[in-house]
Amino acid sequence: MENGKIKIWLPTISTGSGTDIFAQRLAKALERSGYIAQITWFPLSLEPFPFSLKIVTPPSGTDIVISNSWSGFAFKRKGIPLVVIIHHAAFDPRANAYYNLAQRLYHRMLIRPFELHSFRVADTITAVSEFSATAVSRSTGRHNIQVIHNWIDIQRFCPLENINRENKPFRLLFVGKPSRIKGADLLSLIMRQLGTGFELRLAGAWNGWQNGHRAENIHMLGWLDEAELIRAYQDCDALLFPSRFEGFGYAALEAMACGKPVIASRSSALPEVVEDGVTGVLCPMDDVSAFVTACQMLSSNADQRRAMGIAGRKRAVNLYSEQAVIPHYIKLIQNLVKPI
Repeated sequence: MENGKIKIWLPTISTGSGTDIFAQRLAKALERSGYIAQITWFPLSLEPFPFSLKIVTPPSGTDIVISNSWSGFAFKRKGIPLVVIIHHAAFDPRANAYYNLAQRLYHRMLIRPFELHSFRVADTITAVSEFSATAVSRSTGRHNIQVIHNWIDIQRFCPLENINRENKPFRLLFVGKPSRIKGADLLSLIMRQLGTGFELRLAGAWNGWQNGHRAENIHMLGWLDEAELIRAYQDCDALLFPSRFEGFGYAALEAMACGKPVIASRSSALPEVVEDGVTGVLCPMDDVSAFVTACQMLSSNADQRRAMGIAGRKRAVNLYSEQAVIPHYIKLIQNLVKPI
């Protein structure tokens, strides 16, 4: 311990994805709860070689280590409890269908053995969704997995009042990477059927995506920082998220926290986040017509759109706020680190 406070080490291989955001949010939340939390960042180039990080010395006074399940084994140290967190159910057969051959080999030959090693040496295994926990249990036989959902800062991700979007194209927003697993290949199909009364804004690194084949009512916002992203949620009418596979579904939660309905796939972890018919509409995966119908329904019914936005905000606050989630981490830490 340091100055009487439990010290938590979060060694993290930076992937430029939601796992980086998670580490930052967890460290800040634990600091606000009276702990010392220190992130050590490692480059993405080390993801295939996490065993090389076994020689890294933990920060002085480290009481507990929290790390990603893909590399967690590399940070197991004698006498220090290790918590590994499952962010993705990458070995679920439903995900493999959307990986190319190189990705499948990479996961099977490298990442899977690393993750299994992490499970063997971890003192506690957690997952960010029931879906991810169940998928990993099914593929590995590990059943002692504690579910602690992701969360967001509901003070920052919040509705913005008095936005007047009457008599304008119905504005949809997509947040994520231009990949098949995220359903990016469905976006132009959906938007062409919706036509001129609708527009879709894409947040992320989409430069060059579908050049010459992209629907005309799709517009690029580029890479956004958090403040810009929050504003994009606040400015839209609904989130369009036809993702095929999510370990959790940050984008859906962020949109709900900003008071926006979510139109998403009824797949993977998304039904845990989005309550169908209450905070949004869940469509059969890959069903372009269902997504088009859902967009048209919300566009023509402002009262239902508003009600879903209010319900989504309430759900985010009650289930996925820092105040709702972090106590579970505190209990976990206190169970593993006994006061001197």
